[in-house]
Amino acid sequence: MTPTLIVTRPEAQGLGFARALESRWDGPLDTVLSPLIAISFQPIVNDLSDVTDLVFTSAHGVTAAASVGLGPGLSAWCVGPKTAELARSAGFETITGPGDAAALANLIIAQSQKGEFAHLRGRHSRGDLSSELGVAGIPCRDVIAYDQIAQPLAVEAQKVLNETRPVLCPLFSPRTATILGKQGPFSAPLDIVAMSQAVADAAYEVAPRSVTIAAHPDEDAMIAATLVQLHRISHDDD
Repeated sequence: MTPTLIVTRPEAQGLGFARALESRWDGPLDTVLSPLIAISFQPIVNDLSDVTDLVFTSAHGVTAAASVGLGPGLSAWCVGPKTAELARSAGFETITGPGDAAALANLIIAQSQKGEFAHLRGRHSRGDLSSELGVAGIPCRDVIAYDQIAQPLAVEAQKVLNETRPVLCPLFSPRTATILGKQGPFSAPLDIVAMSQAVADAAYEVAPRSVTIAAHPDEDAMIAATLVQLHRISHDDD
């Protein structure tokens, strides 16, 4: 039996992820969009007039920077290719990181010249990239550019999570996993695809049947891992 797919990403990213999966799946797919985080952009009050380098650990940071006129002439250190693509289209000179914030910090430390750095990030984040750079001698301002507001499960998502049909849920952040876990317990057989080990650790609060970690912390790897699990579960539950 093909599982129901619950996509919990913020609305725009969730729709794109769902469409990418559906285009690569060789049959009907019952998809429920249930964003567990809503992005709320915050006024940027920091003086960034002397900044030479921006650090983006999400596409939302790029959007926030562009909204206040930042872009052409500035270097943008981007967590992964999707964020870099958006930053490039906004006029930044981009450097693409390997997919997670810790590795991006290491890349900046290894490759950067002296400059004025600022990390545009969400209110909720893991680690402290700005402090890591500061310890390495690269001063970096920490700029809260948006908030990630927890959302309840959609009614349809609640329904399928409390039935008997298997459910597959890709999770992209530890915060999303925690928000989901607080809305359980659920009766449906639940399989998780996690973007990283940190996400997987948080996902165990949901009491899933299985947790699979994507090969790399990026969207393409999440799509690939989700497709593999769709095939596996469909075969196992026949």
